Amino acid sequence: MTREALAKTVMLYATVDTFDIERGPAAFSMRFCETANAGLTAFLLNLDANAPPSRESRSLEQLRAESDLREVRNATNVEVLLGRAAQSGIDAVAMTAIDHSRGMIGCVADHARLHDLVIIGTDSRGMLSDRIIAENLLFEIGRPLIVVPPNYLAEFACHRIAAAWDNSRVAARALGDALALLPGIEEIVLLTVGGEKAILSSIDHDAMVRMLERRGVSARVERRDLNGRSIGEAIQDDALDVGANLLVMGGYGHSRLREFILGGATLSVFANPQLPILMSH
Repeated sequence: MTREALAKTVMLYATVDTFDIERGPAAFSMRFCETANAGLTAFLLNLDANAPPSRESRSLEQLRAESDLREVRNATNVEVLLGRAAQSGIDAVAMTAIDHSRGMIGCVADHARLHDLVIIGTDSRGMLSDRIIAENLLFEIGRPLIVVPPNYLAEFACHRIAAAWDNSRVAARALGDALALLPGIEEIVLLTVGGEKAILSSIDHDAMVRMLERRGVSARVERRDLNGRSIGEAIQDDALDVGANLLVMGGYGHSRLREFILGGATLSVFANPQLPILMSH
């Protein structure tokens, strides 16, 4: 029997400490797959390296017992997700084991490259936090990420997307990924934030709008000032101000080291996402 082909496949990454089927990345991935007719691979891990620290010394037996309890919680998470997926008609599989021959991040990246999109959070707790994984995947997999705030509850929608636009390679890659992957886009707002860096282009705003509207969507350009805000704060604030369901942006337009030293939009977004954000590098 031939299995019906999927239009897209999505990978969710979450740990036993960050998984929540009712909100955040897990809930968003379910809504996305249902809307986009996409298959879901849920990478759900129990990472002892992320276990909350204790002020008291613990015996080996206590550590094993705690790890076993976390395994039970993770198994429950898998059961809940697969059950919810079945109810929604989503083709879903779960993975809970790591092949350590390539390292933990290498293994996750290997699987991520075989999907169209990765959905992940930015929780920063633990030695192998979601944020650390997300930053590494953004650089290594050649696929876009959607980072989702941990308490995000809204239904999936992308009728209006805001794209942070500076005419760079990474901005173009992100916009192209969004147009290819996001279902139901009706309007694109190109956000250009003044005072950050000069935008060099031979195309004026009216021509940019006309080119985008050939795709059957409405488009406009919004130029905003920083007004004392950081670039990451400004982009998110302005995306929300124009009523965007989702922000699209290139990730790490500068080198990673330079972003770390000088600050930048990518670091700001990873630190405090205010809405779902599609990022490409």
